[in-house]
Amino acid sequence: MENQEQDALAVIAQTRAAVADRLVTVWWYHPLLGLLLAGYVVGICLGNTLVRSITALVFVLGCLGLMQAYRRLTGIWISGFGAGRASRWAQALSALAIATMAAGWAVASWTDLTWPVWALAAVAFAGTVVLGRQFDVALRAQLRAGA
Repeated sequence: MENQEQDALAVIAQTRAAVADRLVTVWWYHPLLGLLLAGYVVGICLGNTLVRSITALVFVLGCLGLMQAYRRLTGIWISGFGAGRASRWAQALSALAIATMAAGWAVASWTDLTWPVWALAAVAFAGTVVLGRQFDVALRAQLRAGA
């Protein structure tokens, strides 16, 4: 009986490792997500109503397209907010998005300056790439560890 349990646990560990191996994000995924977020920050903060609407639509459709591409490439989709401890990276990315949009909106509303909004968009882009890749690393490690 003990050998059967050990064999079953070994199969589970192998399956988790196989899933972790499949969750390799293509190099362009996070830069494209960062570009979508940066464009959203600029469009929402500096655009008129039409530009804001188009920007929001492009952002949502772009994110949905990235989800579908990831699922097609890996066969799996895991929500960043339902990924256990790795979710901390997705939460950090959400906080970054909210902070850059709020700061950009404040700058655009209370000043005539546009360069800070562009700088915030650059921060959103870079942060998305860094935090997204950290999420991937944490998720794969978590899967391999069986957490």
